[in-house]
Amino acid sequence: METALTEITLVLFTTIAPAGLVGYGVMALYSLVASERAQAEAASRYLVVPLVLVITGLIASATHLGTPANALYVLAGVGRSPLANEVIAVVAFLVAGGAWWMVSFRDDITLGVRRAAVAVVLLAALVALYFISVAYSVPWIPTWALPTVPLTLFLNALVSGVVVGLLGLAVARQQPSPRFVAAALVVAAVAAVANGAVLLVQWHELAAIETTLVAAPDLVPWTPAAIGGFLVLSLAALALCAVAERCRKARRGVPSEKNALVAGASEGAAPA
Repeated sequence: METALTEITLVLFTTIAPAGLVGYGVMALYSLVASERAQAEAASRYLVVPLVLVITGLIASATHLGTPANALYVLAGVGRSPLANEVIAVVAFLVAGGAWWMVSFRDDITLGVRRAAVAVVLLAALVALYFISVAYSVPWIPTWALPTVPLTLFLNALVSGVVVGLLGLAVARQQPSPRFVAAALVVAAVAAVANGAVLLVQWHELAAIETTLVAAPDLVPWTPAAIGGFLVLSLAALALCAVAERCRKARRGVPSEKNALVAGASEGAAPA
């Protein structure tokens, strides 16, 4: 039971944290292309949404340390330990991303400074995403030491991160332009389909890994069905995002009942 719980927290870290990294990037990019300064500030204010996801993933990964005292050994392994590299990279992103989130509240920040700061944070996010993706390509675990493993983690981050970013903008009550939403959803959809293809390649790669008793695919015979379920659920989630954005846009374009009554009363009171 304890081993299963540890593996679940590992899954949480490799899914939640990358989603938060990409989601932060989506919201930060929107803050640069927003037509009004107030919109950019509102989006920056709610960057805390993806930051909380990254922090949650980092906390989940701490279960692999055994005891808090082992954190010192993680720090000592920077440069040679994949686990240490990914943890330090995520912490570095949290420092950069958290600092920009707090500083972005200022009113005297110019567009040039905003662009430079966002570029630095996005670079930190990409570095963290890279180290998370390659952390499990270890030679002593044959089913992990496949070239497709880092690619699937990266593509999955693009899919889930777009959803997180659009959710964060919705929480911030922002209405991105149709072009921005379409570009984000197209990137996520392409990533989802590409990830399905990569997972199928990975499934065939597993056929070459076997012991004297069993082959790797025999241990997870339901993998093709899981890949199909992943594609269906991913594309359904993106479709729901598109529908939600369209509904929000239509709702904002229709005046409220109160405003309609006020407008009607004003027209009725106007002189002939």
